[in-house]
Amino acid sequence: MGMQPDKKTLDRLLALNDDQLRFLLRRLLGQYGLNAASIPLDQLDMGRLRQVVGQATDEDIARFFQLLDSGREGTDGRR
Repeated sequence: MGMQPDKKTLDRLLALNDDQLRFLLRRLLGQYGLNAASIPLDQLDMGRLRQVVGQATDEDIARFFQLLDSGREGTDGRR
């Protein structure tokens, strides 16, 4: 299992500048076996991302990482 931030940690990460946040997203995607090159992070509206992700609850965050873990482990039937 990889990094699983809580709401407080996530808020600190969202305070990173755009380049730092994109770098972190690429690393996170790679850590979970996803091809970051297939996602146009350079075109992503980082302000909108911060707005949406900033509204996530601790439960939302935990569920997101559960989904990532299940995809990495191949338990969701897609791998």
